[in-house]
Amino acid sequence: MSDEDEDDNNIIQLAPRLPKAEVEKILRQKWKSSLDTGFAVVPSVMLRSLPSLGIQASELAVLVILIDLWWKPGDMPWPSKAKLAKLLGVSEKTIQRSIKKLVDGGLIVSEARHRAHGGQTSNRYDLTPLVARLEAAAKALKAAADQAERDRSRAVRNSAPKKATSKEA
Repeated sequence: MSDEDEDDNNIIQLAPRLPKAEVEKILRQKWKSSLDTGFAVVPSVMLRSLPSLGIQASELAVLVILIDLWWKPGDMPWPSKAKLAKLLGVSEKTIQRSIKKLVDGGLIVSEARHRAHGGQTSNRYDLTPLVARLEAAAKALKAAADQAERDRSRAVRNSAPKKATSKEA
């Protein structure tokens, strides 16, 4: 066995990699024409780490909308609280509380934006702290999966019947 083969055995894929065309086909089978207006990518690690991230339902709803509005890495979303409230069917006060929890939890940064004449407009919401937290959570989940696999392999080895030695025969 070569070193390259050994390295391949140390890699645990969390999900199989499919060609882009196959992924699109599967998504179309699941979601049909509803994808025609676009879609948002929400990392599974976020959904699997909600309690440890301190994210409750109202904060999750706000994050999903912000993620949907985040089109380019350097171009963070800047919806108004009124727009967020309308999209979620809640009050602006509920949006303010949710954003405050996300900011206080270190998941987003709310940055004031100003018009040319100096008046304030909607805030810009920087999601890079969330990405950093999700990267750390993903690393921890992968480490836990690796440890579980090692434990499983050890348990299988230890439970395998032992071969009889020549002295026992």
